[in-house]
Amino acid sequence: MRLAIACLIPCLNLLQVAPAQDDSQPKPALVDPAPDQEPDADEVPDEEESAGEELAALEEAAKKAAEEEQVRLAKAATEREGAVGEKHASLTTGKGRTYKKVVIKGVDEVGVKIAHEYGTARIKFEELPEEFQTRFGYDPSRAQEVLSREKDLEAARARASIAALRANAGLPPSAPTRPSATKPRTTKPKVTKPKTTRPETTEPIGAAPSAPSDNVQVQPMMARIAELEQVIAKLRPEAKALDDKASEIEDDAFKGIGGAGGDPKVSQKKLAEAKSWRNKAEGVYTKINTARSEISQLKRKIKLIERNSKKK
Repeated sequence: MRLAIACLIPCLNLLQVAPAQDDSQPKPALVDPAPDQEPDADEVPDEEESAGEELAALEEAAKKAAEEEQVRLAKAATEREGAVGEKHASLTTGKGRTYKKVVIKGVDEVGVKIAHEYGTARIKFEELPEEFQTRFGYDPSRAQEVLSREKDLEAARARASIAALRANAGLPPSAPTRPSATKPRTTKPKVTKPKTTRPETTEPIGAAPSAPSDNVQVQPMMARIAELEQVIAKLRPEAKALDDKASEIEDDAFKGIGGAGGDPKVSQKKLAEAKSWRNKAEGVYTKINTARSEISQLKRKIKLIERNSKKK
């Protein structure tokens, strides 16, 4: 009996220790797929397919925007046509001006043309309430383009009208401008010279250089040249003043030509007056040219006399 009990006790101890050993054993780790193993083809994103889908989406959005713009423009055109004859008790602009008894006569890219109790007007969209801008499809860039074209056309018409009227009156297309009598300036290289002290002398403007004291023939010619140059200096501003006066009266004769509602007739009375002033200016310019011609002749004679004197 004792022998049986002795064999049974070790067996019971083994039974108690076995579960503990099973719990303490580490669990097997999950095995990762091999590094060289490729994922399924369905899981790899196709870049070409993604770019194609993006392009298709953008094209669809652009097409939709273009269709919406066409619908907006068509709606605006319908609103513009339907607004003709529309009446408003009053209409106040963004600048605070109020028109009463307003009737819409037309709508364009720039604004609204109206008739009111005191006449007619064209109100630009930028001065109108926002509801008018939205209703009639206001586009600032398009409005500026139309305005610029209208100004260029109006200026061209004015120039053409004035040119035709001047031609009918026997005048050149534009007022003549005389070249300035001032000689063109020439730039000379600077030369450094030693400073010398000379006595100051005061000579009249335009005076001719002093003639050789030993040549009796040259002295009166030099005096005559000095006299003529003083005459020219006096007549030049007089001629310019007469010419400017003629141009001023001539311009007044064509005022209002070519503008909206302007008088298409030219003032013949003012043209005749301008011609009279122009003739006076021409008379003075003739005197100036005659004096210059005489000066040139005298200078040639002086050179000839001095050349002959040196030969002797």
